[in-house]
Amino acid sequence: MRLCTGILLLLLASSCASSEEVKLTVSDQIKVSLDTVMIDAGQEFLYLQDQLYSSSLSDDKSYLLNFNRKNNSAEKIDLNNLKLEKKIQYEKEGPNGIGDYPQLSILPNQNLLFWHYQFYKIFDQNGELVRDLELEKIVEEYLGVNEYFARSLEQDESNPERYIALVTHWETNTDFILDIDLKDRAYKKVELPDWVKNSERYIKILYNGNDAGGYGTGAYPLQANGNFLFSSNAFNEVQMFDFKSDSVSVKKWDTPLLGYEKEYVPPKTVEYTSGGIKDVERKIGEEISYGSFVWDEKNQRYFRFSDKKHYSEELNEYDSYVTTSAEVFLSIFDKDFNLTAEAQISELTQTPNVHFAKDGNIWIFENIDDEMAFVVVDVEVD
Repeated sequence: MRLCTGILLLLLASSCASSEEVKLTVSDQIKVSLDTVMIDAGQEFLYLQDQLYSSSLSDDKSYLLNFNRKNNSAEKIDLNNLKLEKKIQYEKEGPNGIGDYPQLSILPNQNLLFWHYQFYKIFDQNGELVRDLELEKIVEEYLGVNEYFARSLEQDESNPERYIALVTHWETNTDFILDIDLKDRAYKKVELPDWVKNSERYIKILYNGNDAGGYGTGAYPLQANGNFLFSSNAFNEVQMFDFKSDSVSVKKWDTPLLGYEKEYVPPKTVEYTSGGIKDVERKIGEEISYGSFVWDEKNQRYFRFSDKKHYSEELNEYDSYVTTSAEVFLSIFDKDFNLTAEAQISELTQTPNVHFAKDGNIWIFENIDDEMAFVVVDVEVD
């Protein structure tokens, strides 16, 4: 299903791209009510140091797996009964080893996909290896080397032998899609012609003139409603890879509250020893940052938070300005990405942490006195 009509068409080897920019005013008012729920961990301590960024949500939203990278265990959180169900221990090395600091996602059959550099394997929820996907062999050019990294790796919900990866080339900070067929041990590379503007905002960090890493725009992938979606925090748009047509389409918005893009364009390089990176980070944060899209299956709509941060002059342990508060905005889209409502949410005064939609509401993770909690946001649109 094509979600937008194209004004720009670029033919690729096996894909096409189109884009549509919408400039509009959304006057509908959004009303929210907040409730906080606590997770009962019993006598256990839950791993919250990574703020749930190493976690995955089951397809039916009944549970969440939070990965503890310090001891290689997965904490299974029952979201219906608000309690820790169990901890699943995984091995670091050996036949059932998952290695160091893997990414993970829950597959539709409840097995877990773990991946990192040159490692792409499926395990069950007893810690046993189920299948080695061998993507480092099938896609050796990109996934068998350290110059590239799969930001996300998704199994096609309608075809378990097909995987879609959003891949980054570190040196050039460019991104592209890999469409991988396990059955035929083949793949296609799909270019993202409208994504290059994100690469242009990449900041190379130097230390005494030597390359010491970089700072770029965030990339937010999501599989929903038959598409592989991805967006960035610098542009008010979404790019969509259609699983059926192998095409990429782009939809953009320019709204009174959020505009279309960050106005500030950072320098190409920053010398770390000059202390200038903290000022660049602050300028980027003070402008609008577009958040990740969240699919609300119950109401067939998408949510997206965006925010503008406020800072004090105080520096934290990482030599960055301390964030004091934020203006938080919520955008609501229908299943075809038509914007239906957008407003500032005064009840939220900090950038939302990891969040997802469940039962028509938005669940936002909160660390309350070192205990796992969620702020449940009930959303109504007049």
